[in-house]
Amino acid sequence: MSFQRNDYLGWLVPRAHSFDGSINLHASGVPALRAEDFPPAPGDPWTAVRRFETALAAWLGVPDDEVLFTPGATGGTLLALLALARPGRRIVVEAPIYEPMLRQALRLGPVDRLVRSPERAWELPLDSARELIGPETSLVMITEPHNPSGRFSPRDDVLTLAEHAARFGAYVLINEVYRGYSDRPSYHGLAENIVVVSSFSKLIGAYWARLGWLSGPPAVVADLRAAHWNFGMATAPAAAIGLSIIARADDLRTGAVDVSRQGLAVVSSWVGRTEGVSWHQPQGPGFGCLELEARDVDDVSLAERLHREKGVLVVPGTFFEVPGALRVSWLQAGERLGEGLGLLSEALRQRPR
Repeated sequence: MSFQRNDYLGWLVPRAHSFDGSINLHASGVPALRAEDFPPAPGDPWTAVRRFETALAAWLGVPDDEVLFTPGATGGTLLALLALARPGRRIVVEAPIYEPMLRQALRLGPVDRLVRSPERAWELPLDSARELIGPETSLVMITEPHNPSGRFSPRDDVLTLAEHAARFGAYVLINEVYRGYSDRPSYHGLAENIVVVSSFSKLIGAYWARLGWLSGPPAVVADLRAAHWNFGMATAPAAAIGLSIIARADDLRTGAVDVSRQGLAVVSSWVGRTEGVSWHQPQGPGFGCLELEARDVDDVSLAERLHREKGVLVVPGTFFEVPGALRVSWLQAGERLGEGLGLLSEALRQRPR
């Protein structure tokens, strides 16, 4: 699998950025913040990164030495893989998963897949985990809530996974970028081998600022910080903007949660009355995985036709390793959410046989 290739973003970005008036049922985060509303905080630029990390740690409710500012969650994931995955050792990556996470892992070493399935309500398969994770494993990578299903694992299951990985000296990297849409606490600090990666992109809308972080035990974060010097240190301009954003983060999160809850109610009602569609209802984040009962459906062709003929953009499940499904979000459709779902219903009824 080539690191230069990304099927999902290569398909989505040209369509999402075409500004053709399509109804947005694809974006899994809130609308982007306006840069002019968040001027960089004043002060010595040489201290901006450390000041932002201190403010971030306070917002997260963790000690200063357990947080590292990274260039987005994607940059944080790559840094964690580079620093914690050992050469020649295996990396366990859940499936399905957000494609860049898989491609980063595949570039660094042999990968085993920990498969979640809709037939088991997307649960974390501990039986498979025990078979996959062993002496050759250096790191396990999962998302909580799971992407694309939007479902959380029982906390005991995740901690059991971490305990099993610890027997072999393996870290568990947990992506929590959507956790803030729920009231569920972080996995930070619950095991010495758990490292959390997150950001202010999806929940706050600070995509362009690249405000991500890694958090974990102090000794692990110290190692990650040292490794970051080789990766490229966090930038002062982003940190200064982050200080401005974090001052309003609670209010921004509250607004995002409200939008997600309202949208979920609309989509859940639609799923309940629409033939040929089902799902395991998401538990917080503003997206979910629609399972199409017609198993032979070409979800990419369906999504392309929906965009071309109906003006609605959704994500084909194929790009999240779930062929025959659609990932739908309700965070940016606004008043057009019901209209978009109605057009999706029409496209499903008109699907070529």
